[in-house]
Amino acid sequence: MLKTVIYALPEISLLTGLLHLLGLYLAKIEKARAYAAVSKFWLLCSVFFSVLYYDKTFTSVLSPNSYTLLFYLITGFFAYIVLGLSACWFNSKNRIGCHFYALILLALLCLKTMLETTNLPTLFALYIFLALINQRLLGIGYDKKHTPDTMRIFFISLAIILLFGAGVSYLSWLAKAPLSYQTAQKLLMEQSNSLTCYLSAVFIIIPFLYALGIVPFHITMEDKAGKSILPVSHYFAVILPLALFGILIKLNLKVFPPLQTEFSSAYVVLALLSVIFGALGTNARINLYRINAYAKTCYLGVMLLLLSYFKAETTFAAFLIGLISVMAFNGMYLVFYSIKSRGEYLTTTAALSGLAENKPYTAAILIVSLFSLIGIPPLAGFLAEMNIINGLISQKSYISLGIILFFWLILAKACLEMIKAAYFEHRIKIYDTENKLLIFYIFLNILCLALSVFNPFNIIETMKDMFYVLYL
Repeated sequence: MLKTVIYALPEISLLTGLLHLLGLYLAKIEKARAYAAVSKFWLLCSVFFSVLYYDKTFTSVLSPNSYTLLFYLITGFFAYIVLGLSACWFNSKNRIGCHFYALILLALLCLKTMLETTNLPTLFALYIFLALINQRLLGIGYDKKHTPDTMRIFFISLAIILLFGAGVSYLSWLAKAPLSYQTAQKLLMEQSNSLTCYLSAVFIIIPFLYALGIVPFHITMEDKAGKSILPVSHYFAVILPLALFGILIKLNLKVFPPLQTEFSSAYVVLALLSVIFGALGTNARINLYRINAYAKTCYLGVMLLLLSYFKAETTFAAFLIGLISVMAFNGMYLVFYSIKSRGEYLTTTAALSGLAENKPYTAAILIVSLFSLIGIPPLAGFLAEMNIINGLISQKSYISLGIILFFWLILAKACLEMIKAAYFEHRIKIYDTENKLLIFYIFLNILCLALSVFNPFNIIETMKDMFYVLYL
């Protein structure tokens, strides 16, 4: 009994954080920083216990290892930044943000368990829970009405969940046993010519493509990022995608190898469409959150393309690209938190005009993040770009490489336009004073991008060792 409780300490820490937040709310504490500090503290406790008991579990449906720890550490790092910065936004709106902080802790608990589970019905139940959390986050707007877009996303999510449920239910009925990943893989191998089994597998993979915002689901992800409040948009940009991609990798390896040929072709098509629409979308939008969402779709397309080869080297390259891109997108959100005028956060590209004149630190993270996105050496994005080129050349995918490089130039055009506005146009807005906490996070993000380039203490190799545990 005691051992079970000890092994459950990472999850208990997050749940204790929820109770602590409730206590603050009942005590009528009205400072957003207090709620943020409590959330960060219990998140750090959860991460600490996860490292301490990285391969221990309190239930048989979970199978934690260094792979799941790697993704949780990265997710926890970005969650720490999101929780810290969100207090700035809530303070400016005279809100405490208790609802937001509780939902983020619940989302982290859900994502951690989804990464560790090896049981499809459990994954399905957790996906439903995560969808409800995301819907509640989208509803944070401090008005009493649900917008038509929020309701539209709700009904689309409901349809996706029904497909997921149908796929899991059919395979469970065929297996007539607890549907673990291993059982599902064996069943798909035995029923390789069954159309219904194939459709069931498709119904299981679609929800994750939807949640990531892969084409044709990029429009809903654009709405989630563009029409939600800034802290929620930040969550959808940096916390959610990397954790979900880790789950997708695990499903690909543990469940879908029998369908490798069929899924590879579909992945390639969806990946290239995501690259194309993502690059074009960045040039067709003026809302900064939406531009970020489309750039993320472009990067996710590249990652899905590398995943389509079902090989360890290209899959790790996809992870590394995802990590570097998320650091760049996080840098972009640091800029979004900084460009505030008279208490209002600015959201258009015009708001960047003259940014370098009186916010040099913010302009620095902008240029570093954008140059990382388009792969300018010697920044981290260049490392990602070389991984993409090497991975595609090794697979002799020259047409795909040509498409990606062409649309990478289109993505670069949008990035260069933003840099031009920040450095070469005259200021049209008077910005509020820079928050000292924001400057700290700016330097922290730049440090992380620098570490990925210089690779001290063989950090990349350590991550590779943790990642490859999944293949043992």
